[in-house]
Amino acid sequence: MFVYQGKLNWYHYGKDETFVIILPSGPVRVGDSVYLFSQWTEDAQGRKKQNWFQTITVDSVTQTDSSDVTFVLKGSWYNFTVTTKGGYKDLSLIMRNPQGGVSSPMSLQRIWESKEELTGTTRVWTGKFKWMNFAENEPAIFIVPDGFGEGKPILSLWQWTKASNGKTKDPSFRNEVQKNVTGLGSDTVKFSYHSYYDINCIWDAKTDQLDVHVKENGHTEDVGDMIRSAIIERQKHNHDINPAEPTPEKGQCELRKPQPQATLPRIVDPLPFPKGLLETLAHSAAYVDQAGYLAKYALDQFATLDADYHVEIEKVKAKDAEISNLRKTVDDLTGDRSAAKAKAEELQKQLDQANKDAQALRDEIAKLNKYISDDTVKDEQARKILQDTQKKLESLMMEKSDLQKKLDAANQIIKELNARIADYQRQIINRDTEISRLKAEIHAQKELNKILTSKNDSLTASVNDLKGIQVSLQEDLNRANARIEALEKLNEQQRDKIKKAEKERDDARVEVSAANEERNTAVKDLEDIKKKLYNQKIVLK
Repeated sequence: MFVYQGKLNWYHYGKDETFVIILPSGPVRVGDSVYLFSQWTEDAQGRKKQNWFQTITVDSVTQTDSSDVTFVLKGSWYNFTVTTKGGYKDLSLIMRNPQGGVSSPMSLQRIWESKEELTGTTRVWTGKFKWMNFAENEPAIFIVPDGFGEGKPILSLWQWTKASNGKTKDPSFRNEVQKNVTGLGSDTVKFSYHSYYDINCIWDAKTDQLDVHVKENGHTEDVGDMIRSAIIERQKHNHDINPAEPTPEKGQCELRKPQPQATLPRIVDPLPFPKGLLETLAHSAAYVDQAGYLAKYALDQFATLDADYHVEIEKVKAKDAEISNLRKTVDDLTGDRSAAKAKAEELQKQLDQANKDAQALRDEIAKLNKYISDDTVKDEQARKILQDTQKKLESLMMEKSDLQKKLDAANQIIKELNARIADYQRQIINRDTEISRLKAEIHAQKELNKILTSKNDSLTASVNDLKGIQVSLQEDLNRANARIEALEKLNEQQRDKIKKAEKERDDARVEVSAANEERNTAVKDLEDIKKKLYNQKIVLK
């Protein structure tokens, strides 16, 4: 499993937003699922900070060199062309839409990879993250690559609105292990991990949501409820091909050691029908060897077909997840379309009323013009009424023009939403057709598996479960990061002390300056008094 991090830049809809891509199976094959997650700075409906998560299957793979490929992801609206670099160390992604829009290449770096085979259930949660004044309604993703358990990995990534260093839209990735795990096998699992912050998580099996609490010193916040966006069942499957055996009974028998040398020769030549007891037994042993080979070959074939069968099941699950995402998108767009229709109807009502008001004013102006032309009304008051009525008409015409523009814009939005909904519905039909085909293949595979299983009832081989090994920790790096953060805090405190001292110095300078001015004033007053005394010939003793 590979996890990548980069930045999304797509016109004004996505500006420097944190972008996450997950390759659940590591190196990709056609039909594999790929997860993409980010947020829109502003979506097509004008909404700010809307998360989006897509599950897309790999449509095609082209080998670029011995260790890298270019693969294509065809989503419900956007397509992505992804090129791996440095043996999947980095990704370069180009984004396209059906209207001909193309992004500049976006670079993503691999921030995590599984060192051992994952056997637990992978879960991916996404949601919104808030923390003090550093993060407000920002995207966040939490991943348990190998399921729940003490010492198993937990990955988290969120975006700061403005980090403590002043950088905006700064991603914060944390790679730790679960600690203090409780509730395994129940509907509520709790665990925690430490990465500068103390982070406590509670998983509710009924909703499949993850509740996240973050603590720093004495401050604790419920930073958000994360919704499960993807799940991968990775448990190994076993097939018991041994027939049912009756309950054994205890008994007694005599035991003898076998002969150390083989008594019967192994014949590898073409065999005629033998004569004689010893020859028959020798030929029988050869046939047993041949039967063992055929049985082993059949078991290997069964294992291969069974692996293909489970690959097809994963494809069906991926298609189901993609259809679920498409249907949710259709529901969202249908709601947007209904709101746009309601807005258009209200604008149409306002436009109709404006037309009625304008027509009434036209009739009144025509009537007043007729009175004036017939010399019926000549006074200044009537002319003023006519001018006011004409101004009202001009105002209504401008309002009508503005309403018409808004109505045209609303109708255009409805038209675009209808087109997108129709496209999504076509894709859902195509996915349903693909699932039906895959299910038919799975049914045929099941029948073949049954045949192979029945032919291999005498085989005793079984597949051993593999156990995941704890991912190596980067303790030195974490301690260094913690030390750097502590030094940054100390540096900030020293800066505050320096600023305070500078302020006290400036205040003292102001006070000294004021004292000097008072002294100068006093000296001047004293000189004036001396002059007056001298002029009055008064001598001080």
